[in-house]
Amino acid sequence: MAVSGAEASRQAWPGLLAVAGLLAAVGVLVYLVGRPLATDDLWWHLALGEVYADQGPWVEEDPLLHTSRDRPPIPHEWLFQVALHGALAQFGFHGLRILHVLAVLGILAWCFRIFRRALPDPAWAALATTALVVLSWYRLFQLRPELASLVAMLGLYVLLIERGTKPSWQAVTGSTLLLLLWANVHSLFAIGPALLVAALLGVGLRRLLANWLLNPDQRPAGDSALARRWLTALALGLLATLVNPRGFEQHTTFWLESASGNIWQIRDDFLPWNPLQAGPDVRALTFLSWWVAEALLLGWLITVGSAFVRLLRQRSKQALDELDTVHLGLSAAAFVAMAVAVRFHWMAIFPLLHLLRAAQRVRVNRPTVWPAASLAAAMLTLVLGLALPGAVQLDAFIREVAIEREGYFTNPWLDVRYGGPGVRFLEDTQLRGRLFHPFNVGGFLGYWLAPELRTFIDGRLDHVPSEVLRDYLKIRRTAQEGTPQQLKDLLDEWEIDIFFGMSFPETHYAEGHWITHLRRLTAWKLVFASEYHSVYLRKNSRNTRNFQRVSRYYRQQAMKFSATAGFDVDHAIRRRPGWAARQGLLPKNYQALVVRSTDPDPSVRSAALERLGRLYWQISAFDAGVKTERRLLELHPQEKASRWRLADALLQLGQPVEAHALASSLLLEDPSYKDIRILERIARRRASRVTESDDGA
Repeated sequence: MAVSGAEASRQAWPGLLAVAGLLAAVGVLVYLVGRPLATDDLWWHLALGEVYADQGPWVEEDPLLHTSRDRPPIPHEWLFQVALHGALAQFGFHGLRILHVLAVLGILAWCFRIFRRALPDPAWAALATTALVVLSWYRLFQLRPELASLVAMLGLYVLLIERGTKPSWQAVTGSTLLLLLWANVHSLFAIGPALLVAALLGVGLRRLLANWLLNPDQRPAGDSALARRWLTALALGLLATLVNPRGFEQHTTFWLESASGNIWQIRDDFLPWNPLQAGPDVRALTFLSWWVAEALLLGWLITVGSAFVRLLRQRSKQALDELDTVHLGLSAAAFVAMAVAVRFHWMAIFPLLHLLRAAQRVRVNRPTVWPAASLAAAMLTLVLGLALPGAVQLDAFIREVAIEREGYFTNPWLDVRYGGPGVRFLEDTQLRGRLFHPFNVGGFLGYWLAPELRTFIDGRLDHVPSEVLRDYLKIRRTAQEGTPQQLKDLLDEWEIDIFFGMSFPETHYAEGHWITHLRRLTAWKLVFASEYHSVYLRKNSRNTRNFQRVSRYYRQQAMKFSATAGFDVDHAIRRRPGWAARQGLLPKNYQALVVRSTDPDPSVRSAALERLGRLYWQISAFDAGVKTERRLLELHPQEKASRWRLADALLQLGQPVEAHALASSLLLEDPSYKDIRILERIARRRASRVTESDDGA
C-alpha cells in the first residue's frame, strides 16, 4: 500500500526527534571522552605497557610502587596495556584522545544497530542507545580496558546468541578467538562465559516450561542442538582463556579483588546499586541514571511478569516464544551484575534488548497504536538527552578544563589536575626516593618519574597489601583533619622522602588542602609550589643529595632557596613574577588582581584581596599573605577565613604570639571553624616558648 508524502513525513518525525535527543546525549559524551586525557588509571596502564612491550608479561618487581616492590605486577590486562603503549608510540597523546572518541562512537553505533535489528524503529533504537549513554557514561568517558570488554561482549552476542539459531562453526571459531584475546586484555573476560551460561539457562528454562505447559506437538524443536553448540563454544572458549600469562589464576582475579575489600573502600562506581533506595552519593550514579535504571528494572519486571501470566493462561508455543527465555536469562544476569556495582551498568544493553524485542511483538500485533508509541519514545529520548548535561554536572568538567593554560584542544592531558609543573620539577631536579601523593595522581607520577621516584599507591588496589590503602586513607584524613604529629608518625612509618600535596579549592575538587599540617612540621621543607599543588622534601640524612639537587636547580634558575628555609615563594613572586607565572605559581590574571586590589570601589578591592589572600596562603607566600590579609581585614574586620589564614601565616613566619591572639579569638567565636583548635594549640605552645625565652633574657 502506497504512503503519501505527507504521511511519510509524519511517520519520520518521531525518528528525527529521537535522533536529535540521541545526538544531544552523544554530544555531551563526546565532549567528556575527547577532553585532554584525564583517566587516572590510564597512566599506569601506559607505564606497564611499555615494560611489557620491552620485557614480556613476566616482570620480577613492580616498576612503579615502593609499597609493593617485593611483588611482581599482575599482568591480567597486559595485552590492552601493550596495545595502548603501541598506540601512544604511533599516534601520540592527542592520537589517544581521537582513538578514544572513535572507539566510543563505534560502540554506540554498534549498539544502535543491534537495537534497530531487535526493533526496526529508529525512535526506539535511539531511546535505548540514549538510555545506555545515561547509564554507562562514567565508564565510557574513561580510557580503560572496559571499552575492550564492551566490544568483546557485543561481539560474542552477535556471533553466538543474537540470531537465536544454532551458530555456525565459523561463529564458534570466532567466539573462541575472541575469548582468547579477551582473557589477555581484561580480567573481566569472565563476563563472556557467564553470558553463555545465562543463555544456556534460558534454553533450559524454555525446555522446562515447554515440557510442563505445552502439548508434545507444540514444543519447540532445535533446543537440544542449540544448547550443544553453545556448550561446545563455552568449552572451547574456556580452554582458550587459559592461554594467558597467569593461566587459571586469571579466572579468579575479580573474586580475589572483591574479597580483599580494597575496592569497596573507594567511593567510586565500584559501589553497589540498590534499586530499593536512592543510590550512593557518587558521581557515577547520577539522579538521572538511578531513575533510568529503576524504570528499566520496573519495565522489565512488568514485561516478564505479563509474558509469564500469558503463558500460564494460553499454554501455547507463541506465548512461550514471547517470554523470550534466552534474553530473560541474559537480562537477569545483567541486573545481578548491575546490582553488584555501578561500574557494570553498561550491561543494561541486555534488558534494553529484551524490552525492544517485546515491543517489536506489540508493533507487529497492534500496528494502530505504534505511531503514538514512537512519538512517546522520541519525546522521552529528547528529555534524556537534554537532562544529561545537568545530571553529569557538565559545568564542573568545563571548569576543570578552563583552568588549563592551553585549553581543551591543545592540552594533551589535564596538566593542572595531575600537578604537571611539580612533576616536571621532579624530573628536572632528578630527585630520588619514596613519594607520597593523592591517589588519583599516582599513575601519572609513576609514568613520568619511576623508577627513580617510586609512588605510594595507584589504581591497582589488587596489587598492594591492604595496609597500604588503609594507611593511605589515614594519611589523607590526617593531612586534612588530624594533627601534625599524627601525620608525622604515619610518614615516618613508611619512610616517605617526598610529599606531593594538592591544594585545590572546593569548587574544583573535594579533596581539600593536603599540606596545611605538613608545613607546620619543621622537618619538611617546601621545594616547589604552584597555585594548586606543592612538593615538600624531608630534611634528613637520606635526602642530603636531594637537597643538593634542588639547590643546584634553583641556582640555575637564579631563585632563592636554602635547605634550612626551603623555597622562598615571596622572593619569586616579588622579583620574578614572569618566571612564577610560567611555573604555575601565579594565575594568568595575577597582575589584573593586583591592580583591582587597589581599586577605589571597596567591593572590587575586597574581592581581589580575598582572591589574593587565598592564593598567597595556598602557595605559601606568607609575607605577601600577611600584608594582603591585613588590608582585607581593614574592610571586613570579622572575616573568619581571612583571620584564620592570617593566624596560620603568622605562625609560619615565626610570630606565634600574634598568631595565638588571632586564633584564640576565632576559637571563642566559632570552635568548629576549620582546624582552629589545632592552630590555637600550636600557636599557644610556640608563643609560650617565646615568652619563656624573653623572660630568661
